[in-house]
Amino acid sequence: MAVRKILQYPKDEALLRKKSSKVKKVNDTVRNLVQDLTETLLSQPGAGLAAPQIGVHQRVVLVRFGQDEGEMQAPVALINPVILETGPVAKGFDGCLSMPGIITWDSMRPTWLRFRAQDEQGKAFTRRVDGADALVVHHEIDHLDGIFFLDRLSPDAQLYLSVETDEGEQLVPLNQLSR
Repeated sequence: MAVRKILQYPKDEALLRKKSSKVKKVNDTVRNLVQDLTETLLSQPGAGLAAPQIGVHQRVVLVRFGQDEGEMQAPVALINPVILETGPVAKGFDGCLSMPGIITWDSMRPTWLRFRAQDEQGKAFTRRVDGADALVVHHEIDHLDGIFFLDRLSPDAQLYLSVETDEGEQLVPLNQLSR
């Protein structure tokens, strides 16, 4: 399999906004897609990746649970994921591999959610996730519907660009870049 090119916003916005089709049957083609997504995600500093981000418009995402515990787990494939129930919405951290270096703490996402999906063998399962895990699942399912984290920002949101300097990583508010 292979590390695939991740589409970038705004250059590839039209492709990233396209809605994905349901996987009709979990087969070797889908498992190969999961392998490509896995290799691509593991080559990046992210917690999730959706098939549309590599130009494949199928309802397949990968998520790495465990951020709140301080150690991300191995990627888990969610095929045809559906959100069944959500908790209250709150501001939280968000970033996207299709928008490298741009982050916020003002994305509006559910604090917990319950979802149904299929695994790589096509077996259906249901799971409840909380905190950062809920944010990642919600974020990745949004990609399947052509929704960006920019669409989920609070009205007073601030975006930051992560910039490497001699002193290390610095976060620069985007509204200060032109000053």
